[in-house]
Amino acid sequence: MSTPALDDARATAPAERLLEDSWEQRSRRTSKRELRAETAAGALFLLCAGALAVTSTDWQRFDPALAALLVVLYGLVSRIEFPMGAGFAVPSYLILAPMLLLLPAATVPLLVAIGLVLGAFGQWAVRRGRADRMLFSIPDAWHALGPATVLVLAGSVPGIDQPLIYVTAFIAGCLLDLVSAIAREAAALGIAPRVQMRVASLIWVIDACLAPVGLLVANAARQDPTQLLLILPLSVLLMLFARDRSARIAQAQHRLELLGRERHRLQGAVSRLGDAFAARLDLDALTDIVLSGAVEALDAVGGKLTLDGPDRRRVLEAGITPAIAPALNAAAASIGASGEAGQEQRDDVWALGVPIDFSSASRPVRGAIAIARSGRAFREDEMALLSGLVERGRRAAADIVAHQALREQAMTDPLTGLGNRRQLATDLGDHLAQPWASAPRVLLLFDLDGFKGYNDAFGHPAGDALLTRLGAKLAAAAEMHGSAYRLGGDEFCVLLEVVPEELEPAVAAAVNALTEAGEGFMIGASCGAVLIPHEATDPDYALQLADKRMYSNKRGRTSGARKQTQDVLMRIIQARQPRLAEHSSDVGVLALLVARRLRMSAEQIDEVVRAAELHDVGKVGIPDAILEKPAALDVGEWDFIRQHTLLGERILNAAPALRPVANIVRSSHERWDGGGYPDGLVAHQIPLGARIVAVCDAYEAMVSDRPYRRALGHEPALAELRSEAGHQFDPQVVEAFLIEVATLRERGADADPAPEHHTGANRTDQATADVRELLERHYPAARGG
Repeated sequence: MSTPALDDARATAPAERLLEDSWEQRSRRTSKRELRAETAAGALFLLCAGALAVTSTDWQRFDPALAALLVVLYGLVSRIEFPMGAGFAVPSYLILAPMLLLLPAATVPLLVAIGLVLGAFGQWAVRRGRADRMLFSIPDAWHALGPATVLVLAGSVPGIDQPLIYVTAFIAGCLLDLVSAIAREAAALGIAPRVQMRVASLIWVIDACLAPVGLLVANAARQDPTQLLLILPLSVLLMLFARDRSARIAQAQHRLELLGRERHRLQGAVSRLGDAFAARLDLDALTDIVLSGAVEALDAVGGKLTLDGPDRRRVLEAGITPAIAPALNAAAASIGASGEAGQEQRDDVWALGVPIDFSSASRPVRGAIAIARSGRAFREDEMALLSGLVERGRRAAADIVAHQALREQAMTDPLTGLGNRRQLATDLGDHLAQPWASAPRVLLLFDLDGFKGYNDAFGHPAGDALLTRLGAKLAAAAEMHGSAYRLGGDEFCVLLEVVPEELEPAVAAAVNALTEAGEGFMIGASCGAVLIPHEATDPDYALQLADKRMYSNKRGRTSGARKQTQDVLMRIIQARQPRLAEHSSDVGVLALLVARRLRMSAEQIDEVVRAAELHDVGKVGIPDAILEKPAALDVGEWDFIRQHTLLGERILNAAPALRPVANIVRSSHERWDGGGYPDGLVAHQIPLGARIVAVCDAYEAMVSDRPYRRALGHEPALAELRSEAGHQFDPQVVEAFLIEVATLRERGADADPAPEHHTGANRTDQATADVRELLERHYPAARGG
């Protein structure tokens, strides 16, 4: 009875609060802790009481018949129990006072213990008490040890005119009883001494009121022992009062329990109402609310709800026990047979069943709800309440089904059945709202290559059919680790969970799913990858970044302004200086390898490669006489040559798509030590792309024949690069270059170092390489994959 929800309804006085808290424990089984504490207290009492009895010298006053009568009377009086604190108050002084005055005082504690055991035995014999109460009765006799000791020390039986001895004996009994009670309750139940003292003070008041009555009866019984029977009428009256008090307390506790249950039901109903607001768009949550709400509203102990729909069978259970299961099953079976509400009884259990129909025009969903309780049938108004609850649930279910249909329509691409851009934004937002400790995702954005030509050649209906086929293949490829989407037109997207050992095959499967070839057409897909949340914490930015990378990686897209411009410039270089075109292409291949070795991003790699291929575009403005001069150039001619980087920058800046490339071309002849041109930049002031182009250009120039000298050869060229590292060239770039060239030599001189760069055909390798680079840079935990 320590429920916080009932604190305002419970007693505030410590003694009464202790009575409420301990009421339920009075009928429970004795714990091992209590058994040990009471056994120890009883053994100690017997030791002390036995020692006191042995010291008695007044055995000539001991009357066995009188002692037997007093023991029986004490046993009867000990059953008059007024609940108080964690125990009971007993009018023991009605008999204790006569025992102390009519019998040798030293024998009284043992006789009191016998009387208490006798009373407990009587309760057990009529099955109104527990057997262990006989053991616990022995330490209850501690209150007799104090006054008996005082009278033994007084040396004679006091007369009625010696109040000081009686008061001293009473105080001794109270104090010894208090000490024993505190020790026993603290050891057995953990009750604080402060609370126990409050309870003891109330018991002392009762004992002080009854002790004079006991003294008067004892004084009368000195002449006639039958006068002891005068105690019986008063004892009967006290017994009636005690039983009335116990009944009232039990009734109050029962009402308190009912109040607690009703408050719990009310709180549960409010909680269910909150759940209903929160789950108004969830059919599973609605059925759970209907079942739990019905059990709570009708004060049932359990229930069962079944729904049969086109997709699956739902079975919900709450609080079902073997005792109520037969009645619940019978009620459900009755509904299945008749289709009408009704109740069934099995033994002392009643079960109420009501049919459920959550069907819509397109989805038949039918079933039944049954709830059960013990001891009483369901009333007509309760049957109406349950039917009304089910009806409201039916209306809510109809709204849920309709909303789900609209939501699916709003979040689905009508052509392919994949999620649309809104669905992708929702899924990205849900993932980004999770803690960073959750598994990251890779966002892959695809744009079809060749789809416009396919549409133009075969017509829009054929194009729609192609998009439908590709969408189905992409959904199947992404099914194991993520979801597929169509964002519109020929743009698709995949959101994949990062499973390191399975991610690259999943990426490859997605790229291959968007590939189809036939007579007169070839469809592929360019891809842009973003690692979430490491690179983007906002759905819009994630899509923008993926879109930028996708177009950066796009090859063979004839409508791309950057590609068109680059192709035109490369053809101009080839027409003007065929040797420069071949040299620039070789520099581009080497620059691609070095940029990847230095873990530059996909966009940066693309810019470096284009700059490497176009770094000599400014030489188209240099006269052939200077470019092809077999002898050393004079100062004026060198000044003319040094203008080619500025001229190349101006040419490239004319095309907005190539402006990032123009900046690299301008600085491609700067030196690490600051002795380069045109700006004299030093070390990291030089763009990294320009430093890469400088090393690759120098190597290609050294291993190629020039009008003014013959080629140096591979090893001398590498030696020259090593010697100039830290002077002319960036040492880190030189180191990366040496590693890549050594790898090329191991693969063979004819090996194509970057086939996807030259042909644009191997898009699968390009996509997996980009994803691998993202993981290595931002998610080290995936490297073990």
